[in-house]
Amino acid sequence: MPAEDERRRDREARPPGAPRETSPDQQSLLDRLRDANEQLVVGSMRAQEVADQAEAARTEAEAANVRKDEFFLSVVSHELRTPLNAVLGWAQMLSGGLVEAERAQDAIRTIERNARVMARILDDLLDLSRIIGGGVRIEPVPVDLVGVIQRTLDETHPAAQARGVHVKLTCRGVPDPVAGDAIRLQQVVANLLSNAIKFTPSGGHVEVRLTQVGSDVEIQVSDTGQGIDASFLPHVFERFTQADASTTRRHAGLGLGLAIVRALVERHGGSIRAESPGPGQGATFTVRLPVLTGYLARDAEAAGGPTMRPGPAARMRLDGIRVLLVEDDTDGREVLARMLEVAGARVVAAASVSEALEALTTIRPGVIVSDIGMPDEDGYALIRRLRARQAEAGGAIPAIAVTGYAHPDDRDRLLAAGFQAHLRKPIDPDEIISTVASLAVVGSRLPNR
Repeated sequence: MPAEDERRRDREARPPGAPRETSPDQQSLLDRLRDANEQLVVGSMRAQEVADQAEAARTEAEAANVRKDEFFLSVVSHELRTPLNAVLGWAQMLSGGLVEAERAQDAIRTIERNARVMARILDDLLDLSRIIGGGVRIEPVPVDLVGVIQRTLDETHPAAQARGVHVKLTCRGVPDPVAGDAIRLQQVVANLLSNAIKFTPSGGHVEVRLTQVGSDVEIQVSDTGQGIDASFLPHVFERFTQADASTTRRHAGLGLGLAIVRALVERHGGSIRAESPGPGQGATFTVRLPVLTGYLARDAEAAGGPTMRPGPAARMRLDGIRVLLVEDDTDGREVLARMLEVAGARVVAAASVSEALEALTTIRPGVIVSDIGMPDEDGYALIRRLRARQAEAGGAIPAIAVTGYAHPDDRDRLLAAGFQAHLRKPIDPDEIISTVASLAVVGSRLPNR
């Protein structure tokens, strides 16, 4: 076998340890294998480097989230404890008789103002929770934005007056109604207006402009305040974000208001934008909402009964209106009764469902105001037993639910159960008076006992 002999001669002729000769094809293959191996090594090193970078980024993101959570919790604690300090401090001073008579009213106003601050913080936190969980639902009805804005101006007037800020409303014509939730839209305007007042110095101006632009209604809130830096404008609607987040910041707040505003506007099918020439030159926030096309006020009234348009308590009287008030908490019952009585209502108070039903055997109220969370039998039990009656026996008396429960489904459940309106604690005097006045119109048409 010549080939075998040739290979044996080659092995015998090659000194031990000498490299074996390779053909050009073999060498090319070896070179390619060597290159591929080098590429695998480099790729593996790069993959490890990317993995290390990803792990570092994840660790940093987790640390950033922890820092953000810790910062947010510290801000929440500070924002709640600051007004709580004023409330408890003045309350203890008043109860201990340590406040002069001439200063007592100032102390009470301070308590009220700071209690409202805490209520607003709580509302913002609850709204944020609903927004994150997708729990904010809008049930559209025709809404008159002129009335919404006017009520908001009435509410924010004391704050503007205290800061020496001049606020005015410019309404160009009478815009068409929009489809939305009046309470949520009032929250939008209130947040924008409160922000403008807060960031405007004494002697400054805030203007609210309402205009119809084609098929949209435009709300603009402009101020002559501190303005917004161009670098912060893209982040102004983000949650937990403030232009000044330091401990020396001048303006309190959680940094949630504008994030909530954007979420509510978008759920109404609208849009919002922020503009500012720069620091010290004021800012303008513009909300656009689609109008409710083909709307006629008389059609809405014919389809849904009287429309409720709450107004300031100073313009609203309840003279001669009998109200059955059902509330198990003594303090809550007394303050609600007083709110209604100062407006002229005749209030019959009951501490339980059984007391309320007993009262209905002798009186026929124009409106019932009932708490929901009560021992033994709750407000749902009351409305079920009431609606089971014939109209002549009081089964159609308008009823208002008063509750501290704030879940988004609560309002739907209450209205489905038979209540005509839902008020959330803490109760605003203007709101309960105007709601009672509106529902009393329905009650006046019912058969008398």
